[in-house]
Amino acid sequence: MSVNTFLSDLKQFFIDSFTSPVYQDGVLYFIIEELPNPRDSGVFKILCGSTQIALDAVTLDEPGVVIANELIGLHAATIRKYPYEKIEYVNIAPWAQVKIEARMARIGLWI
Repeated sequence: MSVNTFLSDLKQFFIDSFTSPVYQDGVLYFIIEELPNPRDSGVFKILCGSTQIALDAVTLDEPGVVIANELIGLHAATIRKYPYEKIEYVNIAPWAQVKIEARMARIGLWI
Protein backbone atom coordinates (compact mmCIF):
# COMPACT_ATOMS: atom_id res chain seq x y z
CA MET A 1 0.00 0.00 0.00
CA SER A 2 1.41 3.36 -0.99
CA VAL A 3 1.67 6.27 1.42
CA ASN A 4 -0.82 8.28 -0.63
CA THR A 5 -3.37 5.44 -0.51
CA PHE A 6 -2.85 5.06 3.23
CA LEU A 7 -3.31 8.78 3.85
CA SER A 8 -6.38 8.85 1.63
CA ASP A 9 -7.91 5.91 3.52
CA LEU A 10 -7.08 7.50 6.86
CA LYS A 11 -8.68 10.78 5.80
CA GLN A 12 -11.83 8.96 4.67
CA PHE A 13 -11.95 7.07 7.99
CA PHE A 14 -11.95 10.33 9.96
CA ILE A 15 -14.56 11.90 7.67
CA ASP A 16 -16.82 8.84 8.03
CA SER A 17 -16.35 8.82 11.82
CA PHE A 18 -17.35 12.47 12.05
CA THR A 19 -20.33 12.34 9.69
CA SER A 20 -21.59 8.90 10.73
CA PRO A 21 -20.84 8.45 14.42
CA VAL A 22 -20.79 4.94 15.83
CA TYR A 23 -23.36 4.32 18.54
CA GLN A 24 -22.87 1.58 21.15
CA ASP A 25 -25.37 -1.20 21.77
CA GLY A 26 -27.02 -1.02 25.17
CA VAL A 27 -27.01 2.78 25.26
CA LEU A 28 -30.14 4.92 24.98
CA TYR A 29 -29.25 8.16 23.22
CA PHE A 30 -31.08 11.46 23.29
CA ILE A 31 -29.54 13.69 20.64
CA ILE A 32 -30.18 17.15 19.27
CA GLU A 33 -28.57 17.88 15.93
CA GLU A 34 -28.62 21.63 15.45
CA LEU A 35 -29.61 23.07 12.10
CA PRO A 36 -27.97 26.25 10.77
CA ASN A 37 -31.27 27.66 9.49
CA PRO A 38 -33.64 28.54 11.00
CA ARG A 39 -31.54 29.56 13.95
CA ASP A 40 -32.10 27.83 17.31
CA SER A 41 -33.70 24.78 15.75
CA GLY A 42 -32.70 21.18 15.34
CA VAL A 43 -33.71 17.56 15.12
CA PHE A 44 -34.35 15.62 18.33
CA LYS A 45 -33.48 11.93 18.01
CA ILE A 46 -34.00 8.94 20.26
CA LEU A 47 -31.77 5.97 19.48
CA CYS A 48 -31.01 2.73 21.23
CA GLY A 49 -27.62 1.72 19.96
CA SER A 50 -27.72 2.40 16.24
CA THR A 51 -31.50 1.81 16.01
CA GLN A 52 -33.46 4.99 15.53
CA ILE A 53 -36.62 5.00 17.63
CA ALA A 54 -37.96 8.49 16.97
CA LEU A 55 -37.08 11.90 15.60
CA ASP A 56 -38.80 15.25 15.26
CA ALA A 57 -37.93 18.87 14.55
CA VAL A 58 -37.60 21.00 17.69
CA THR A 59 -36.60 24.44 18.80
CA LEU A 60 -33.73 24.69 21.25
CA ASP A 61 -35.80 26.16 24.07
CA GLU A 62 -38.57 25.17 26.51
CA PRO A 63 -41.21 24.35 23.81
CA GLY A 64 -38.67 22.08 22.14
CA VAL A 65 -38.30 20.10 25.36
CA VAL A 66 -42.09 19.73 25.52
CA ILE A 67 -42.03 18.17 22.03
CA ALA A 68 -39.13 15.91 23.06
CA ASN A 69 -41.04 14.75 26.14
CA GLU A 70 -44.12 14.04 24.03
CA LEU A 71 -41.97 11.90 21.72
CA ILE A 72 -40.66 9.95 24.69
CA GLY A 73 -44.24 9.30 25.82
CA LEU A 74 -45.38 8.27 22.34
CA HIS A 75 -42.51 5.83 21.93
CA ALA A 76 -42.28 4.52 25.51
CA ALA A 77 -43.38 1.01 24.48
CA THR A 78 -40.69 0.89 21.78
CA ILE A 79 -38.04 2.20 24.17
CA ARG A 80 -38.97 -0.56 26.64
CA LYS A 81 -38.33 -3.22 23.94
CA TYR A 82 -34.66 -2.28 23.67
CA PRO A 83 -32.40 -3.25 26.55
CA TYR A 84 -30.24 -0.32 27.57
CA GLU A 85 -27.75 -0.11 30.41
CA LYS A 86 -27.08 3.61 30.34
CA ILE A 87 -28.32 6.86 28.89
CA GLU A 88 -26.22 9.38 26.99
CA TYR A 89 -27.21 12.91 26.07
CA VAL A 90 -25.62 14.52 23.04
CA ASN A 91 -25.90 18.29 22.68
CA ILE A 92 -28.69 18.54 25.27
CA ALA A 93 -28.51 21.17 28.01
CA PRO A 94 -28.44 19.98 31.64
CA TRP A 95 -31.80 21.63 32.41
CA ALA A 96 -33.36 19.73 29.49
CA GLN A 97 -31.79 16.45 30.69
CA VAL A 98 -33.53 16.89 34.05
CA LYS A 99 -36.89 17.35 32.31
CA ILE A 100 -36.32 14.30 30.09
CA GLU A 101 -35.41 12.15 33.12
CA ALA A 102 -38.50 13.39 34.99
CA ARG A 103 -40.69 12.43 32.04
CA MET A 104 -39.10 8.99 31.82
CA ALA A 105 -39.67 8.43 35.54
CA ARG A 106 -43.35 9.44 35.24
CA ILE A 107 -43.98 6.85 32.54
CA GLY A 108 -41.98 4.12 34.23
CA LEU A 109 -38.85 4.01 32.08
CA TRP A 110 -35.55 3.13 33.70
CA ILE A 111 -33.25 6.12 34.20
